[in-house]
Amino acid sequence: MKGLTVFLLCLISLSCTFNSFKPEQIVDSGDVVLIEEIRFLKDFGFPLSPEFEISSFPTKSRTYEEERKKYNILAKASSKIRMVSVYIEDNYPYLSSPRIGKSKDFSFDKGKILSIHNREPIPPIVEDGRSFDNALTGISFRYNDGKLSEVACYYHFDPCDEKILLSPSGKIEKVIKEKKVCRKGCGNLIFFRAPGSYKIADHKVRVRKEPSTKSEIITELEKDTPIEVTADAEVYEEVFPHYGTWGKVKLDDGREGYVYGAFLRAPAEPDVVAIRESAAEWKRKNGWKGK
Repeated sequence: MKGLTVFLLCLISLSCTFNSFKPEQIVDSGDVVLIEEIRFLKDFGFPLSPEFEISSFPTKSRTYEEERKKYNILAKASSKIRMVSVYIEDNYPYLSSPRIGKSKDFSFDKGKILSIHNREPIPPIVEDGRSFDNALTGISFRYNDGKLSEVACYYHFDPCDEKILLSPSGKIEKVIKEKKVCRKGCGNLIFFRAPGSYKIADHKVRVRKEPSTKSEIITELEKDTPIEVTADAEVYEEVFPHYGTWGKVKLDDGREGYVYGAFLRAPAEPDVVAIRESAAEWKRKNGWKGK
């Protein structure tokens, strides 16, 4: 641990070798002082290890990697954009060697969130001269000055189904119909559900006795119900179109159970269900015909 601490201290320089960033925007988190990027990740349900609760992005060597039990974390910085990637190493039969499988990327610019993308290798790896060994797939979020500005779906890097544009105040500005269909749906990758306060993300979400869709149903909860996650089950399951872990929860009456990770919403996560409902209302009011 001492060696890792020394290594980490060597990484977290305040200036890049080629370009200097503006001063870090620091946020006080109790006994730990975090930069805005790490504060955002924490509010996103990201489980921070002591080593990862860093007060500055790695800029000198420009990378920091940490192996977790079920996934790996990679933090890196370029001359402008800082990125945190969470990924699972997979040995897909159509890959020549074990490589990054499903992954989730968080990009930041000057301390503010810029985009969140889900990626997944999808066969065929090469099609029309393009490589899809780490294809942009599923739901993606883009931000402008730290505020959510776009919710879109992708398949093989191409936008599909529809794209929702939002104003800085969160109102629907436009809904764009895409030419392609999302052949894998518009799902989310949920690698983690750190202990903390969440809300139920969808309507009539089931709480189960064990972390499995085959387990007994304890109760159903309505959207926006506050819920406390006491542990990450670290049990991964595909519930189409999502893929992710389960959160162990404690109910108001003291009972414990499990909620699928995609149906929990951390404080920093977009309320996708509400956004889509508002988009549907916008389409009705504007006589939307998919243009």
